[in-house]
Amino acid sequence: MWTQDIIASSKYGLNRVEGKRADGLGKDKVHYGANGGYQAINLAYLFGAKKIILLGFDMKRGKVKSHWHGEHPGGLNKDLPIKTWLKNFPKLAEDLKSEGVEVINSTRDTALECFNKVKLEDALCSN
Repeated sequence: MWTQDIIASSKYGLNRVEGKRADGLGKDKVHYGANGGYQAINLAYLFGAKKIILLGFDMKRGKVKSHWHGEHPGGLNKDLPIKTWLKNFPKLAEDLKSEGVEVINSTRDTALECFNKVKLEDALCSN
C-alpha cells in the first residue's frame, strides 16, 4: 500500500512516494490531482505501466454514500470536489498518451470522458 502523505505513512506503516501539487503527469513524483485515483494512475506510470485499466472511476456522488467505503473519518476531507477532479484528468490523459501509456476506462457508469471507454472483458482481451 502506498501514500504520498507523511503522517499516513508513519501512522499506518505504508510505503511513501514523493508527491507535489502540479498539473498533469508527474515523471519523478506523483502529482496530486486532488484525487486518490489520479495519484494511483501516476504511481502506476512511475512503476512502469504501459497499460492501465480503470475501474470504479465513476466521478459522481453516490445516492446513499459519498464513497464506496463510506464517509471519511474526522480530520480528512469530506467534500467531494468532483468538478475539480474532472477538470484535472484531461491534462493527465494527454501526458500519458504522449508517454505511450494506454489508459482504458472500464468503469460501467462514469462521468470521466478523457480516457477511452471499453468494457472490462474487451479491455482484458486487447493487446
